[in-house]
Amino acid sequence: MAKVDKQKEIIGYLKTGFFFLLGTLFALIAYLFDKYDKMKIEKLVFIEIAILIIISLLFFVAKKSKQFIDELEEM
Repeated sequence: MAKVDKQKEIIGYLKTGFFFLLGTLFALIAYLFDKYDKMKIEKLVFIEIAILIIISLLFFVAKKSKQFIDELEEM
């Protein structure tokens, strides 16, 4: 497999992961707003921590995909 094709595949995998994380983030936020009044504080804190972790993973995946796209442009 050529290096260009490999880069494109990696970018595709990162794009899939990015949108999976984005969908998970939206689902957690929707769940948080829907069940906020009935939720125990421990579960609320856990969901907020999960949201922060997912946001940081989104930034990481976006940064990595930008690096791969920049490398692909240089080829």
